[in-house]
Amino acid sequence: MTRRKGIAVAVAAAVLAAGCSSSTPSAASGRRARSTPSQAQSASAARSTPSLRWHSCETGECATLTVPLDTTKNAGPTINLAVGRASRAKSGRKIGSLLVNPGGPGAPGLDIVQYISTQLPHAITDRFDVVAWDPRGSGASSPVRCGNRLDYLFAGDTAPDTPGELTELEATAKRLVDDCVAKSGDLLRHVSTVDTVHDLDRLRAALGDDKLTYLGLSYGTVIGGLYAATYPTRVRALVLDGAVDPQVSVADGAIQQAQGFDASMRAFFDWCTTHSACAFHHGSDPAAAYAALARMIDAQPMTDHGRTFGPSQLDIAVASLLYGGNSGYRVLADGLHQLERGVATLLFVAFDDYVGRTGGRYKPEWAAFIAISCADGPNLSVAAMEALQRRAAVEAPIFGSSTIGLGYECSYWPYPPTRNGPTTFAAPTAPPIVVVGTTGDPATPLVWAQGLARQLVSGRLVTVTGTTHTASLNGDHCLDAILVRYFVDLEAPKPDSTCA
Repeated sequence: MTRRKGIAVAVAAAVLAAGCSSSTPSAASGRRARSTPSQAQSASAARSTPSLRWHSCETGECATLTVPLDTTKNAGPTINLAVGRASRAKSGRKIGSLLVNPGGPGAPGLDIVQYISTQLPHAITDRFDVVAWDPRGSGASSPVRCGNRLDYLFAGDTAPDTPGELTELEATAKRLVDDCVAKSGDLLRHVSTVDTVHDLDRLRAALGDDKLTYLGLSYGTVIGGLYAATYPTRVRALVLDGAVDPQVSVADGAIQQAQGFDASMRAFFDWCTTHSACAFHHGSDPAAAYAALARMIDAQPMTDHGRTFGPSQLDIAVASLLYGGNSGYRVLADGLHQLERGVATLLFVAFDDYVGRTGGRYKPEWAAFIAISCADGPNLSVAAMEALQRRAAVEAPIFGSSTIGLGYECSYWPYPPTRNGPTTFAAPTAPPIVVVGTTGDPATPLVWAQGLARQLVSGRLVTVTGTTHTASLNGDHCLDAILVRYFVDLEAPKPDSTCA
């Protein structure tokens, strides 16, 4: 995958995004009652089918979908969802709409719908309108507000090695939660993936499709898997790429994701060792050079053009460049080479792109990421997070501790999550659902795709050999052919298919 902002589970997603579908009890009480799948379908059918009015915009065409704030009720306050359409099927050949979610949670779809439409095979875009939306709480869809001056979140060390650094990390997390509650209030109770799945069904109906055709990337596989489990009879064709396995515990998921990033970093070291032109070659020992550089930044953060580049910026910037696999190795090497010389320009660009920072202000995306993840749950206690962080530092020495350090906000979240334990996305009555996993995916390990395909019952696993996070938009001829046959002709791949 060409690394694009949003097509990713963020670096802390095993605690946040992936953790939204894993185990461990929450201390929160008074959990809001949720509708069962049958109740949700009845409630959806009871409402009149919404309509969309399209108009020209920067992403192609835009529309607004009005949905209930509380998806368990037929009446009450509403919110507006921003919807974008980047391409339209050829006249007389249209099958329907292909809805796309790029990941996150909290990644706005409108920002990337044009890119996705250009990366999909023409055989698909000739037959489908490509449509994306900003999920509730993100982008232009009633975004969660937690303040836009968030440099303080990353000013400390998300991989603390002293009691003082740990105290600072926890205090910072609590400060963000307090700001979210003060600025967003009751909205925070209604931004879970369960809510988004009901929104997705209303969007499907508004587009005039009897059944859903959908491509979900990374966290988008959580939306798609839950949709299949909730509305199995309304599934036409779902592709879930870079899958999250909801049966993996929050602790194990965090460790497995951190280990995936560690493995990806070791692959970078191997590449750099065998390529003398690598700017971070260091006499064939880039791993030792990186460890020394990380220790130096940890001991004394660098100042470059008035900004501080510390250990948190380093971990996030480096991890963000690993999403693109070996296609990002040269930029990563150049960035580390610059950093050794006191220049953080390239890595600041990677960091800023990842966290949504522009001119000192942050887009709503990071706040949405936190809010949706914590709304989903399960949310670990502070003590459990501290124990998990110690474990992660041992089992994933490069990224383990910092991965957990980005997730303390959910320990202070004041609202009950929608999930307190493991779950499954079983959809035995749904038609075949394609699950795509990449062998060297740094963010969502292949074992997660294997697990999701099994539990769906109707899942058909496609394993792609590669190093990127997600595979569907990379121009892989083998995978593209599978997607065309599946989306257009409803010809599902054979179980356990491979693309080498």
